[in-house]
Amino acid sequence: MTKLMNRHVHRTAVSLLAGVALTLSPIMPAWAQADDLIIALSTFSEETMTPWSGSGQRKTYLDVVYEYLTYAEPGTLKTIPGLAESWEMSPDGKAWTFHLRHGVQFSGGYGEMTSADVAYSIERLIRDDSRAGPSSPMRRLIASVETPDDYTVVVKLHFPDFELAQGYFGAAQQLGIVSKAYFDALGETDAEAKPIGTGAYELASINPGSEIVMTLRDDVADHWRVHPEFENIVFKVVPEESTRVAMLRTGEADIAPIGFDSIPTVKEAGLTVVSAEATWSPVVRFGGLVETSDNRYNADNPWAKREVRQALNYAVDKQLIIDELFHGEATVASSDTPVPAWSDVEPYPYDPDKARELLKEAGYENGFDITIKTFTTAPGAELPLMAEAVALFWQDIGVNATIEPVDWPSLRSDWTEGRANDYVWTHRGFPFSSAANGLEAGFMAASVFAAYSTPELETMINDFSNEQDLVEREAKFTAIGQYLRDEAAAVFIALANEPYGISDKVGEWKITTAYMWNFDQVTRAK
Repeated sequence: MTKLMNRHVHRTAVSLLAGVALTLSPIMPAWAQADDLIIALSTFSEETMTPWSGSGQRKTYLDVVYEYLTYAEPGTLKTIPGLAESWEMSPDGKAWTFHLRHGVQFSGGYGEMTSADVAYSIERLIRDDSRAGPSSPMRRLIASVETPDDYTVVVKLHFPDFELAQGYFGAAQQLGIVSKAYFDALGETDAEAKPIGTGAYELASINPGSEIVMTLRDDVADHWRVHPEFENIVFKVVPEESTRVAMLRTGEADIAPIGFDSIPTVKEAGLTVVSAEATWSPVVRFGGLVETSDNRYNADNPWAKREVRQALNYAVDKQLIIDELFHGEATVASSDTPVPAWSDVEPYPYDPDKARELLKEAGYENGFDITIKTFTTAPGAELPLMAEAVALFWQDIGVNATIEPVDWPSLRSDWTEGRANDYVWTHRGFPFSSAANGLEAGFMAASVFAAYSTPELETMINDFSNEQDLVEREAKFTAIGQYLRDEAAAVFIALANEPYGISDKVGEWKITTAYMWNFDQVTRAK
Protein backbone atom coordinates (compact mmCIF):
# COMPACT_ATOMS: atom_id res chain seq x y z
CA MET A 1 0.00 0.00 0.00
CA THR A 2 2.72 2.47 0.95
CA LYS A 3 4.64 1.78 -2.26
CA LEU A 4 1.45 2.18 -4.28
CA MET A 5 0.67 5.53 -2.73
CA ASN A 6 4.30 6.60 -3.02
CA ARG A 7 4.41 5.86 -6.76
CA HIS A 8 1.05 7.54 -7.33
CA VAL A 9 1.94 10.79 -5.55
CA HIS A 10 5.40 10.89 -7.08
CA ARG A 11 4.01 10.39 -10.58
CA THR A 12 1.47 13.18 -10.08
CA ALA A 13 4.08 15.54 -8.66
CA VAL A 14 6.43 14.87 -11.57
CA SER A 15 3.68 15.64 -14.06
CA LEU A 16 2.96 18.92 -12.30
CA LEU A 17 6.60 19.95 -12.53
CA ALA A 18 6.70 18.95 -16.17
CA GLY A 19 3.73 21.27 -16.73
CA VAL A 20 5.68 24.10 -15.14
CA ALA A 21 8.62 23.59 -17.49
CA LEU A 22 6.38 23.61 -20.55
CA THR A 23 4.69 26.90 -19.73
CA LEU A 24 7.78 29.06 -19.17
CA SER A 25 8.06 32.08 -21.45
CA PRO A 26 10.91 34.59 -21.74
CA ILE A 27 8.70 37.51 -22.76
CA MET A 28 8.10 40.38 -20.30
CA PRO A 29 4.55 41.70 -20.77
CA ALA A 30 4.01 45.41 -21.34
CA TRP A 31 1.78 45.82 -18.29
CA ALA A 32 4.49 44.64 -15.86
CA GLN A 33 5.60 48.17 -14.94
CA ALA A 34 8.27 49.05 -12.37
CA ASP A 35 5.74 50.95 -10.24
CA ASP A 36 3.45 47.93 -9.96
CA LEU A 37 3.71 45.19 -7.37
CA ILE A 38 2.08 42.23 -9.09
CA ILE A 39 0.61 39.49 -6.92
CA ALA A 40 -0.71 36.31 -8.53
CA LEU A 41 -3.33 34.57 -6.38
CA SER A 42 -5.12 31.30 -6.92
CA THR A 43 -8.49 32.86 -6.11
CA PHE A 44 -10.25 36.09 -5.18
CA SER A 45 -12.79 34.02 -3.23
CA GLU A 46 -16.17 35.79 -3.35
CA GLU A 47 -14.61 38.89 -4.96
CA THR A 48 -16.68 41.18 -2.73
CA MET A 49 -15.45 44.42 -1.20
CA THR A 50 -16.76 44.77 2.36
CA PRO A 51 -15.46 43.01 5.49
CA TRP A 52 -18.81 41.31 6.08
CA SER A 53 -19.58 40.07 2.57
CA GLY A 54 -17.38 36.96 2.38
CA SER A 55 -14.47 34.92 3.61
CA GLY A 56 -11.17 35.97 5.14
CA GLN A 57 -9.35 34.90 1.97
CA ARG A 58 -10.38 38.28 0.48
CA LYS A 59 -8.10 39.99 2.98
CA THR A 60 -5.27 39.43 0.49
CA TYR A 61 -6.54 42.43 -1.45
CA LEU A 62 -8.85 44.19 1.03
CA ASP A 63 -6.24 44.72 3.75
CA VAL A 64 -4.42 47.38 1.73
CA VAL A 65 -7.67 49.40 1.91
CA TYR A 66 -9.11 48.59 5.33
CA GLU A 67 -7.28 48.85 8.64
CA TYR A 68 -7.76 47.36 12.09
CA LEU A 69 -7.90 48.41 15.71
CA THR A 70 -4.81 46.35 16.54
CA TYR A 71 -1.99 44.69 14.61
CA ALA A 72 0.47 41.88 15.20
CA GLU A 73 4.11 42.92 15.16
CA PRO A 74 5.98 40.97 12.46
CA GLY A 75 8.35 38.47 14.03
CA THR A 76 7.13 38.59 17.62
CA LEU A 77 3.37 38.63 16.84
CA LYS A 78 3.01 40.94 19.84
CA THR A 79 -0.27 42.88 19.76
CA ILE A 80 0.49 46.51 18.91
CA PRO A 81 -1.69 49.63 18.45
CA GLY A 82 -3.50 50.19 15.20
CA LEU A 83 -6.48 52.49 14.76
CA ALA A 84 -6.79 52.10 18.53
CA GLU A 85 -3.88 53.79 20.29
CA SER A 86 -4.59 51.96 23.53
CA TRP A 87 -7.20 49.78 25.21
CA GLU A 88 -8.08 48.30 28.56
CA MET A 89 -10.13 45.35 29.75
CA SER A 90 -12.33 45.19 32.82
CA PRO A 91 -11.12 42.74 35.51
CA ASP A 92 -13.86 40.25 34.60
CA GLY A 93 -13.06 40.36 30.87
CA LYS A 94 -16.59 41.46 29.98
CA ALA A 95 -15.95 45.06 28.96
CA TRP A 96 -13.27 46.56 26.73
CA THR A 97 -12.53 50.24 26.14
CA PHE A 98 -10.65 51.28 23.00
CA HIS A 99 -9.10 54.74 22.64
CA LEU A 100 -8.89 55.72 18.99
CA ARG A 101 -6.08 57.44 17.12
CA HIS A 102 -6.82 61.07 16.24
CA GLY A 103 -6.66 62.48 12.74
CA VAL A 104 -6.85 59.27 10.68
CA GLN A 105 -8.59 60.01 7.39
CA PHE A 106 -10.74 57.83 5.16
CA SER A 107 -9.99 57.84 1.44
CA GLY A 108 -12.37 59.53 -0.96
CA GLY A 109 -12.79 62.62 1.22
CA TYR A 110 -15.04 60.90 3.74
CA GLY A 111 -13.41 62.54 6.71
CA GLU A 112 -11.81 61.49 9.96
CA MET A 113 -12.25 58.03 11.44
CA THR A 114 -14.21 58.27 14.71
CA SER A 115 -15.96 56.01 17.19
CA ALA A 116 -19.13 56.18 15.07
CA ASP A 117 -17.29 54.42 12.23
CA VAL A 118 -15.92 51.74 14.55
CA ALA A 119 -19.32 51.10 16.12
CA TYR A 120 -20.94 50.88 12.66
CA SER A 121 -18.23 48.46 11.48
CA ILE A 122 -18.71 46.17 14.48
CA GLU A 123 -22.50 46.19 14.31
CA ARG A 124 -22.52 45.60 10.56
CA LEU A 125 -20.03 42.72 10.79
CA ILE A 126 -22.16 40.86 13.34
CA ARG A 127 -25.53 41.49 11.67
CA ASP A 128 -27.55 38.36 10.88
CA ASP A 129 -26.88 38.62 7.15
CA SER A 130 -23.10 38.95 7.54
CA ARG A 131 -21.12 36.33 5.62
CA ALA A 132 -17.85 36.91 7.48
CA GLY A 133 -16.43 33.81 9.14
CA PRO A 134 -16.30 35.20 12.70
CA SER A 135 -19.70 36.91 12.54
CA SER A 136 -21.71 34.24 14.34
CA PRO A 137 -19.42 33.76 17.37
CA MET A 138 -18.95 37.55 17.59
CA ARG A 139 -22.74 37.99 17.51
CA ARG A 140 -22.99 35.57 20.42
CA LEU A 141 -20.23 37.41 22.30
CA ILE A 142 -20.99 41.11 21.88
CA ALA A 143 -23.78 42.59 24.00
CA SER A 144 -23.43 46.27 23.08
CA VAL A 145 -21.16 48.89 21.54
CA GLU A 146 -21.11 52.36 23.11
CA THR A 147 -19.46 55.59 21.91
CA PRO A 148 -19.15 58.02 24.84
CA ASP A 149 -17.15 60.41 22.65
CA ASP A 150 -15.62 60.61 19.16
CA TYR A 151 -12.46 58.73 20.15
CA THR A 152 -13.70 56.17 22.67
CA VAL A 153 -15.45 52.86 22.00
CA VAL A 154 -16.76 50.69 24.84
CA VAL A 155 -17.62 47.10 23.94
CA LYS A 156 -19.64 45.10 26.48
CA LEU A 157 -19.71 41.32 26.24
CA HIS A 158 -22.13 38.59 27.28
CA PHE A 159 -19.24 36.54 28.63
CA PRO A 160 -15.51 37.14 29.15
CA ASP A 161 -13.07 37.38 26.28
CA PHE A 162 -9.58 37.97 27.61
CA GLU A 163 -8.09 38.18 24.11
CA LEU A 164 -10.55 40.45 22.29
CA ALA A 165 -7.93 43.03 21.26
CA GLN A 166 -5.65 40.48 19.60
CA GLY A 167 -8.47 38.19 18.50
CA TYR A 168 -11.72 39.33 16.92
CA PHE A 169 -10.65 43.00 16.86
CA GLY A 170 -7.14 42.34 15.48
CA ALA A 171 -5.69 42.33 11.99
CA ALA A 172 -5.88 38.54 11.66
CA GLN A 173 -9.67 38.70 11.70
CA GLN A 174 -12.20 40.57 9.56
CA LEU A 175 -13.10 43.71 11.51
CA GLY A 176 -11.82 46.19 8.96
CA ILE A 177 -13.07 49.68 9.80
CA VAL A 178 -15.36 51.25 7.21
CA SER A 179 -16.72 54.79 6.83
CA LYS A 180 -20.24 55.18 8.20
CA ALA A 181 -20.60 58.47 6.30
CA TYR A 182 -19.84 56.67 3.03
CA PHE A 183 -22.54 54.05 3.59
CA ASP A 184 -25.01 56.70 4.79
CA ALA A 185 -24.38 58.77 1.65
CA LEU A 186 -24.55 56.04 -0.99
CA GLY A 187 -26.68 53.40 0.64
CA GLU A 188 -25.41 49.91 1.36
CA THR A 189 -25.91 48.40 -2.10
CA ASP A 190 -23.98 51.11 -3.97
CA ALA A 191 -21.33 51.57 -1.27
CA GLU A 192 -20.41 47.89 -1.27
CA ALA A 193 -19.07 48.13 -4.83
CA LYS A 194 -16.04 50.23 -3.87
CA PRO A 195 -14.10 49.81 -0.61
CA ILE A 196 -13.48 53.04 1.32
CA GLY A 197 -11.08 52.63 4.23
CA THR A 198 -8.24 54.30 6.08
CA GLY A 199 -5.53 52.23 4.40
CA ALA A 200 -2.90 53.60 2.04
CA TYR A 201 -4.56 52.26 -1.11
CA GLU A 202 -7.93 52.58 -2.80
CA LEU A 203 -9.60 50.63 -5.58
CA ALA A 204 -8.51 51.76 -9.05
CA SER A 205 -10.19 49.10 -11.19
CA ILE A 206 -11.58 45.61 -11.17
CA ASN A 207 -11.91 43.10 -13.97
CA PRO A 208 -14.16 40.43 -12.44
CA GLY A 209 -12.55 37.04 -12.21
CA SER A 210 -9.26 38.35 -13.50
CA GLU A 211 -7.67 41.43 -11.92
CA ILE A 212 -8.04 43.92 -9.07
CA VAL A 213 -5.85 47.03 -9.11
CA MET A 214 -5.30 49.04 -5.94
CA THR A 215 -3.59 52.43 -6.26
CA LEU A 216 -2.10 54.83 -3.73
CA ARG A 217 -4.33 57.52 -2.27
CA ASP A 218 -3.55 61.10 -3.25
CA ASP A 219 -2.84 61.96 0.41
CA VAL A 220 -0.72 58.86 1.09
CA ALA A 221 2.32 60.92 2.08
CA ASP A 222 0.56 61.72 5.35
CA HIS A 223 -0.51 58.17 6.10
CA TRP A 224 -0.20 57.32 9.77
CA ARG A 225 0.94 53.70 9.48
CA VAL A 226 2.68 52.77 6.23
CA HIS A 227 4.71 54.45 3.48
CA PRO A 228 4.34 52.10 0.50
CA GLU A 229 7.01 51.89 -2.17
CA PHE A 230 4.76 50.75 -5.03
CA GLU A 231 2.23 53.02 -6.67
CA ASN A 232 -0.07 50.17 -7.65
CA ILE A 233 -0.69 46.69 -6.29
CA VAL A 234 -2.07 44.51 -9.05
CA PHE A 235 -3.81 41.33 -7.85
CA LYS A 236 -4.33 38.73 -10.58
CA VAL A 237 -6.31 35.49 -10.42
CA VAL A 238 -4.10 32.65 -11.61
CA PRO A 239 -5.59 29.31 -10.52
CA GLU A 240 -2.96 27.14 -12.22
CA GLU A 241 0.12 26.43 -10.15
CA SER A 242 2.32 26.03 -13.22
CA THR A 243 1.26 29.39 -14.61
CA ARG A 244 2.01 31.22 -11.35
CA VAL A 245 5.51 29.71 -11.31
CA ALA A 246 6.03 30.69 -14.95
CA MET A 247 4.93 34.24 -14.17
CA LEU A 248 7.48 34.47 -11.36
CA ARG A 249 10.17 33.23 -13.73
CA THR A 250 9.35 35.79 -16.43
CA GLY A 251 8.69 38.76 -14.14
CA GLU A 252 4.94 38.75 -14.79
CA ALA A 253 4.40 38.31 -11.03
CA ASP A 254 6.38 39.51 -8.05
CA ILE A 255 4.74 37.47 -5.29
CA ALA A 256 2.77 34.25 -5.72
CA PRO A 257 1.78 31.33 -3.50
CA ILE A 258 3.43 28.18 -4.80
CA GLY A 259 3.13 24.49 -4.13
CA PHE A 260 5.86 22.57 -2.40
CA ASP A 261 6.74 20.76 -5.63
CA SER A 262 7.56 24.11 -7.19
CA ILE A 263 10.10 25.23 -4.58
CA PRO A 264 13.11 23.68 -6.38
CA THR A 265 12.02 25.16 -9.71
CA VAL A 266 11.69 28.65 -8.24
CA LYS A 267 15.02 28.47 -6.42
CA GLU A 268 16.80 27.15 -9.51
CA ALA A 269 15.60 30.27 -11.34
CA GLY A 270 17.52 32.37 -8.81
CA LEU A 271 14.37 33.61 -7.11
CA THR A 272 13.56 33.64 -3.41
CA VAL A 273 11.13 31.42 -1.55
CA VAL A 274 9.59 32.76 1.65
CA SER A 275 7.79 30.26 3.86
CA ALA A 276 5.50 31.34 6.66
CA GLU A 277 6.01 28.52 9.15
CA ALA A 278 3.17 26.29 10.35
CA THR A 279 0.50 28.69 9.18
CA TRP A 280 -2.05 26.15 8.00
CA SER A 281 -3.05 22.60 8.66
CA PRO A 282 -4.23 20.25 5.90
CA VAL A 283 -7.13 18.30 7.37
CA VAL A 284 -10.05 16.10 6.35
CA ARG A 285 -13.25 17.29 8.03
CA PHE A 286 -16.30 15.13 8.73
CA GLY A 287 -19.76 16.34 7.78
CA GLY A 288 -22.73 16.00 10.11
CA LEU A 289 -20.89 15.97 13.44
CA VAL A 290 -22.29 19.05 15.16
CA GLU A 291 -24.36 17.18 17.76
CA THR A 292 -25.74 20.35 19.32
CA SER A 293 -27.20 21.61 16.02
CA ASP A 294 -30.54 20.52 14.58
CA ASN A 295 -29.48 20.67 10.93
CA ARG A 296 -25.79 19.70 11.11
CA TYR A 297 -25.86 16.25 12.69
CA ASN A 298 -26.33 12.93 10.94
CA ALA A 299 -26.24 9.92 13.25
CA ASP A 300 -26.52 7.54 10.28
CA ASN A 301 -23.03 8.30 8.98
CA PRO A 302 -20.50 5.53 9.72
CA TRP A 303 -18.16 8.24 11.02
CA ALA A 304 -20.74 9.30 13.60
CA LYS A 305 -19.06 6.53 15.64
CA ARG A 306 -15.82 7.56 17.32
CA GLU A 307 -14.17 4.22 16.53
CA VAL A 308 -14.68 4.79 12.80
CA ARG A 309 -13.18 8.29 12.98
CA GLN A 310 -10.23 6.92 14.90
CA ALA A 311 -9.81 4.16 12.31
CA LEU A 312 -9.75 6.70 9.50
CA ASN A 313 -6.95 8.52 11.34
CA TYR A 314 -4.88 5.40 12.03
CA ALA A 315 -5.24 4.34 8.38
CA VAL A 316 -3.36 7.34 6.93
CA ASP A 317 0.44 7.48 6.76
CA LYS A 318 0.67 11.20 7.41
CA GLN A 319 4.46 11.36 7.46
CA LEU A 320 4.58 9.90 3.97
CA ILE A 321 2.12 12.55 2.78
CA ILE A 322 4.33 15.21 4.36
CA ASP A 323 7.45 13.82 2.72
CA GLU A 324 5.86 13.45 -0.71
CA LEU A 325 3.41 16.34 -1.00
CA PHE A 326 4.86 18.93 1.37
CA HIS A 327 8.56 18.15 0.81
CA GLY A 328 9.09 17.80 4.54
CA GLU A 329 7.90 21.37 5.25
CA ALA A 330 5.34 20.21 7.80
CA THR A 331 4.94 18.11 10.93
CA VAL A 332 2.33 15.46 11.72
CA ALA A 333 -0.68 17.11 13.36
CA SER A 334 -2.68 16.16 16.42
CA SER A 335 -5.18 18.96 15.79
CA ASP A 336 -6.53 21.03 12.93
CA THR A 337 -4.93 24.34 13.87
CA PRO A 338 -1.36 25.28 14.85
CA VAL A 339 -1.53 25.88 18.61
CA PRO A 340 1.57 25.73 20.87
CA ALA A 341 -0.51 24.49 23.82
CA TRP A 342 -1.38 21.38 21.81
CA SER A 343 2.19 20.56 20.81
CA ASP A 344 2.41 17.79 23.41
CA VAL A 345 -0.81 16.08 22.29
CA GLU A 346 0.29 12.87 20.60
CA PRO A 347 -0.75 12.51 16.93
CA TYR A 348 -2.31 9.31 15.61
CA PRO A 349 0.42 6.94 14.42
CA TYR A 350 0.14 5.07 11.14
CA ASP A 351 -1.38 1.72 12.14
CA PRO A 352 -3.64 0.13 9.49
CA ASP A 353 -4.06 -3.04 11.57
CA LYS A 354 -5.44 -0.95 14.43
CA ALA A 355 -7.70 0.80 11.93
CA ARG A 356 -9.15 -2.52 10.71
CA GLU A 357 -9.67 -3.65 14.30
CA LEU A 358 -11.59 -0.48 15.14
CA LEU A 359 -13.76 -0.79 12.02
CA LYS A 360 -14.64 -4.33 13.05
CA GLU A 361 -15.56 -3.18 16.56
CA ALA A 362 -17.81 -0.50 15.05
CA GLY A 363 -19.60 -3.01 12.82
CA TYR A 364 -17.89 -2.07 9.57
CA GLU A 365 -15.59 -5.04 9.07
CA ASN A 366 -16.34 -4.92 5.33
CA GLY A 367 -15.86 -1.17 5.11
CA PHE A 368 -18.26 1.37 3.62
CA ASP A 369 -18.50 3.97 0.86
CA ILE A 370 -17.56 7.59 1.46
CA THR A 371 -17.34 10.78 -0.63
CA ILE A 372 -14.38 13.14 -0.27
CA LYS A 373 -14.93 16.63 -1.68
CA THR A 374 -11.83 18.66 -2.41
CA PHE A 375 -10.81 21.99 -3.90
CA THR A 376 -7.69 23.99 -4.67
CA THR A 377 -6.79 27.20 -2.89
CA ALA A 378 -3.74 28.98 -1.47
CA PRO A 379 -2.42 27.69 0.74
CA GLY A 380 -3.91 24.39 -0.27
CA ALA A 381 -2.85 23.62 -3.84
CA GLU A 382 -1.99 20.15 -2.55
CA LEU A 383 -5.47 19.40 -1.17
CA PRO A 384 -6.71 17.41 -4.22
CA LEU A 385 -3.53 15.28 -4.22
CA MET A 386 -3.91 14.82 -0.48
CA ALA A 387 -7.48 13.61 -1.07
CA GLU A 388 -6.17 11.02 -3.55
CA ALA A 389 -3.56 9.84 -1.07
CA VAL A 390 -6.09 9.59 1.76
CA ALA A 391 -8.45 7.66 -0.51
CA LEU A 392 -5.71 5.13 -1.28
CA PHE A 393 -4.93 4.60 2.39
CA TRP A 394 -8.62 4.20 3.22
CA GLN A 395 -9.03 1.75 0.38
CA ASP A 396 -6.38 -0.40 2.06
CA ILE A 397 -8.67 -0.88 5.10
CA GLY A 398 -11.79 -1.45 2.98
CA VAL A 399 -13.24 2.06 2.90
CA ASN A 400 -14.11 2.99 -0.68
CA ALA A 401 -13.70 6.71 -1.27
CA THR A 402 -15.03 8.63 -4.25
CA ILE A 403 -13.29 11.96 -4.84
CA GLU A 404 -15.42 14.86 -6.02
CA PRO A 405 -13.67 18.11 -7.08
CA VAL A 406 -15.61 21.24 -6.10
CA ASP A 407 -14.93 24.95 -5.70
CA TRP A 408 -14.46 26.53 -2.28
CA PRO A 409 -17.40 29.00 -2.40
CA SER A 410 -19.83 26.15 -3.12
CA LEU A 411 -18.44 23.94 -0.37
CA ARG A 412 -18.40 26.91 2.02
CA SER A 413 -22.11 27.48 1.37
CA ASP A 414 -22.91 23.80 1.93
CA TRP A 415 -20.94 23.81 5.16
CA THR A 416 -22.37 27.00 6.63
CA GLU A 417 -25.95 26.27 5.57
CA GLY A 418 -26.12 22.71 6.92
CA ARG A 419 -25.93 20.78 3.65
CA ALA A 420 -22.55 19.12 4.18
CA ASN A 421 -23.82 16.31 6.38
CA ASP A 422 -23.24 13.19 4.29
CA TYR A 423 -19.67 13.60 3.04
CA VAL A 424 -16.19 14.59 4.18
CA TRP A 425 -13.92 17.23 2.69
CA THR A 426 -10.34 18.36 2.60
CA HIS A 427 -9.77 21.71 4.21
CA ARG A 428 -7.13 23.92 5.72
CA GLY A 429 -7.06 24.97 9.35
CA PHE A 430 -5.45 28.29 10.22
CA PRO A 431 -3.78 29.60 13.36
CA PHE A 432 -5.80 32.06 15.41
CA SER A 433 -4.24 34.99 17.22
CA SER A 434 -6.73 34.22 19.98
CA ALA A 435 -6.99 30.60 21.09
CA ALA A 436 -10.58 31.15 22.21
CA ASN A 437 -11.57 32.42 18.76
CA GLY A 438 -10.33 29.22 17.14
CA LEU A 439 -12.32 27.06 19.51
CA GLU A 440 -15.48 29.10 19.08
CA ALA A 441 -15.18 29.12 15.29
CA GLY A 442 -14.54 25.42 14.81
CA PHE A 443 -16.20 23.63 17.70
CA MET A 444 -19.26 25.50 18.95
CA ALA A 445 -22.67 25.21 17.34
CA ALA A 446 -23.09 28.99 17.48
CA SER A 447 -20.52 29.21 14.67
CA VAL A 448 -21.61 28.43 11.13
CA PHE A 449 -18.10 27.01 10.61
CA ALA A 450 -18.35 24.41 13.34
CA ALA A 451 -17.46 20.99 11.95
CA TYR A 452 -17.54 19.06 15.22
CA SER A 453 -19.28 19.75 18.50
CA THR A 454 -20.67 17.83 21.46
CA PRO A 455 -22.36 19.01 24.68
CA GLU A 456 -19.29 17.94 26.62
CA LEU A 457 -16.97 19.91 24.33
CA GLU A 458 -19.10 23.05 24.50
CA THR A 459 -19.01 22.86 28.30
CA MET A 460 -15.22 22.52 28.22
CA ILE A 461 -14.91 25.54 25.90
CA ASN A 462 -17.22 27.64 28.08
CA ASP A 463 -15.20 26.72 31.16
CA PHE A 464 -12.02 27.73 29.36
CA SER A 465 -13.53 31.00 28.13
CA ASN A 466 -14.60 32.00 31.64
CA GLU A 467 -11.36 31.00 33.37
CA GLN A 468 -9.37 34.05 34.51
CA ASP A 469 -6.31 32.31 35.96
CA LEU A 470 -3.71 32.08 33.18
CA VAL A 471 -2.24 28.77 34.36
CA GLU A 472 -5.68 27.18 34.60
CA ARG A 473 -6.63 28.57 31.19
CA GLU A 474 -3.58 26.91 29.64
CA ALA A 475 -4.39 23.59 31.31
CA LYS A 476 -8.01 23.68 30.18
CA PHE A 477 -7.00 24.58 26.65
CA THR A 478 -4.56 21.66 26.50
CA ALA A 479 -7.31 19.34 27.79
CA ILE A 480 -9.56 20.49 24.94
CA GLY A 481 -6.84 19.63 22.43
CA GLN A 482 -6.50 16.15 23.93
CA TYR A 483 -10.29 15.69 23.79
CA LEU A 484 -10.42 16.66 20.10
CA ARG A 485 -7.60 14.23 19.35
CA ASP A 486 -9.14 11.36 21.31
CA GLU A 487 -12.56 11.92 19.77
CA ALA A 488 -10.96 12.15 16.30
CA ALA A 489 -12.87 15.33 15.50
CA ALA A 490 -11.23 15.29 12.05
CA VAL A 491 -8.52 13.39 10.19
CA PHE A 492 -5.59 15.52 11.27
CA ILE A 493 -2.85 15.44 8.64
CA ALA A 494 -0.15 18.07 9.15
CA LEU A 495 0.88 21.50 10.35
CA ALA A 496 2.34 22.94 7.17
CA ASN A 497 4.38 25.91 6.04
CA GLU A 498 3.04 28.32 3.41
CA PRO A 499 5.59 28.95 0.62
CA TYR A 500 5.61 31.95 -1.69
CA GLY A 501 7.84 32.69 -4.64
CA ILE A 502 9.34 36.19 -4.69
CA SER A 503 10.72 38.04 -7.72
CA ASP A 504 13.97 39.97 -7.71
CA LYS A 505 11.98 43.23 -7.74
CA VAL A 506 10.99 42.65 -4.10
CA GLY A 507 13.25 43.60 -1.21
CA GLU A 508 11.63 42.88 2.17
CA TRP A 509 8.22 41.36 2.78
CA LYS A 510 7.01 40.93 6.35
CA ILE A 511 4.44 38.19 6.03
CA THR A 512 3.55 37.17 9.56
CA THR A 513 0.88 34.51 9.73
CA ALA A 514 -2.32 33.42 8.05
CA TYR A 515 -4.63 36.30 7.11
CA MET A 516 -1.88 38.90 7.69
CA TRP A 517 -0.08 39.37 4.37
CA ASN A 518 1.16 42.97 4.81
CA PHE A 519 1.36 43.60 1.06
CA ASP A 520 1.29 47.36 1.71
CA GLN A 521 4.68 47.05 3.44
CA VAL A 522 6.57 45.28 0.63
CA THR A 523 9.77 47.13 -0.24
CA ARG A 524 11.73 47.35 -3.48
CA ALA A 525 14.98 45.48 -3.91
CA LYS A 526 17.99 47.76 -3.54
